[in-house]
Amino acid sequence: MNSASVGEGGVPNPLDYDVDLSHPQGGTDVAYGAMTFYRNKNPNGVPPTLQQDDDGAPWLRLAVARDAYLQATAGDPDRCDRCELRDTKLPLGTAVSYSFDIRAEKGFPIVAARCVCAQIKAPYYDADGGSPLFALRIDGGRFIATVEHLYETKDVTFVDGAEVSQYVQPYTGSGSCDAGVRALDHHVFGNTIRDFKELQVRGVLATDSRGLLPHLEDEFRWCTSLVKVTQENPLPDDIYKWWRFTVRVAPTSVKDEDGILQLLVSDPETNDERLIATAIGEFGHAGDLDPEANTGPAPGEGRQYFKIGPYRDKLRIWGGDPAAIHVRNISRRYWADGLSLRQGIATS
Repeated sequence: MNSASVGEGGVPNPLDYDVDLSHPQGGTDVAYGAMTFYRNKNPNGVPPTLQQDDDGAPWLRLAVARDAYLQATAGDPDRCDRCELRDTKLPLGTAVSYSFDIRAEKGFPIVAARCVCAQIKAPYYDADGGSPLFALRIDGGRFIATVEHLYETKDVTFVDGAEVSQYVQPYTGSGSCDAGVRALDHHVFGNTIRDFKELQVRGVLATDSRGLLPHLEDEFRWCTSLVKVTQENPLPDDIYKWWRFTVRVAPTSVKDEDGILQLLVSDPETNDERLIATAIGEFGHAGDLDPEANTGPAPGEGRQYFKIGPYRDKLRIWGGDPAAIHVRNISRRYWADGLSLRQGIATS
């Protein structure tokens, strides 16, 4: 076991788990050890099916398809299709590392639309319904990873009632994001102070070697310097091959302090691991001590958790064929190094 996952006296850390795909438990909701498929929270999710490679190694097929399940009342069924396993929630600020093998199924629809495959959720302006702190996506047949940082009223000034930010600026071409990263602004600039809420800005953490597709070039029309991203290597180009992803995250539970996130990828056949990117930013909403100013969970009440499986918007572009991914070797470990790295950010 990795030393980072061992507590005092050599006892395994209680945060650690390895998902047992071979022994599902339950009926309507299916538990795979620490992670569960909740039937009512997975509209149009095909029931997970256990498969085996030629060597007997188990993996799980997770798929969404049009009209596959219409009885779900949770999981935003009018807007989303989901087939996700999720773990239990942890206090915001917990330093953990998630690892998993993943590949897209042959025939995965190649369309100009996002499909989230794995994500770490955390609260932003609401209890836990904000967009994911981290997301690994397939879009147009390519991997892309994103991070989300908190964007607050203190980060802007208001001129004649219009919002002006010194940190989020329009992307105007090559070189214009040298001080930051490409971003999608979750709220429309021009909000007034009356309806301003602490919201999110999504930054590009990593792409494959080919960069952003044309429709994403148009979507990520901003640059943000509120989140710092150091990109070391591209994501894999082949979405149909097994790859092992590791996401390490140490967000903060302290208002206006930054956390850290690292994304690594390895080839399960060679175990040759590469650091893809590191991000530093305010990941998640720690809550404001002033209840009149707080727009999210109260301080100390924010939660983070992990989900894996396809999640997509209901769009006709997907057609009727299933969008399926295969997953295996899912685990979580306590990330002790994340605490020291986060502390170094806070004191620098």
